[in-house]
Amino acid sequence: MLKTPETTPLNASHDGPRVQDLVADQRFRQKIRDLLRGDPDSIWHGGYVDHVWEKCREPLVQYLRKTKARRVLEFGCNIGATSVVLAHLGVKVDAVDIDRKYIDIAQENAARYGFSQEVRFSCHADSTVLPWEDETFDFIVCNSVLEYVPFAILPAVLSELGRVLAPGGILFVAGTSNRLSPIEIHSRRWFINYLPRRFGPAAHDVERGLFPWEVLRGFPGYAQLDVEDRSRTYFDWKKSSGMSAPKRAVLNAVDAMSRPFGLPVALLLPSFSTAVRKPA
Repeated sequence: MLKTPETTPLNASHDGPRVQDLVADQRFRQKIRDLLRGDPDSIWHGGYVDHVWEKCREPLVQYLRKTKARRVLEFGCNIGATSVVLAHLGVKVDAVDIDRKYIDIAQENAARYGFSQEVRFSCHADSTVLPWEDETFDFIVCNSVLEYVPFAILPAVLSELGRVLAPGGILFVAGTSNRLSPIEIHSRRWFINYLPRRFGPAAHDVERGLFPWEVLRGFPGYAQLDVEDRSRTYFDWKKSSGMSAPKRAVLNAVDAMSRPFGLPVALLLPSFSTAVRKPA
């Protein structure tokens, strides 16, 4: 259960997760090599937990406190980095992915940080029918995943996430490739975002962004928290993750102009984020 401010505060200090189990660490490193043909020391493998802690800790802390979450879901957990950070912040996590090899690696990732009991991983191939009852989770995190969902099933997936989110719960979308951007952030291709999905040599390439409203319309009637709090959480996040004051000032000016139209600046950047709260 989340330790609320009235009891013991969240572990929101600058002391992030640290590897505790060297045997599990060696298993993790070997699985990165064997299953992904990857470098265990890269930022997206061995360094991914540190990256999430440094770049995404602030909104996770703030939204966990707002919800006083008891059940948390990471949807599309990849190698489990965000789940490890959530566990380090003091919550129990369910984490799901469609690919068994990522679940195998994620389990070792959690084990090497000492969080095997705090995170429950599962592989579930059909994201349109999640294996949980209605209103199970108080907080759901989708970190750099929704752009990989086949576009044809995206509405059904978003509806399913809404189904398992409890009334008053928050769904947080972070690091999602924005189709408004001329450069797709994962492939680094220029203008691929602007081509129709059925056109061109990459017509079946999932590495295209999403328009922010393609996500938001999946949650009708939900409160958009960046609009509600005038992007305060967003700018706290960017300050804590090292964004320079001049850049924040520019984004603040853009936000002041765009937010009244329901488009806070967090939705306009090449990697967009949003947080929505389900009606109570």
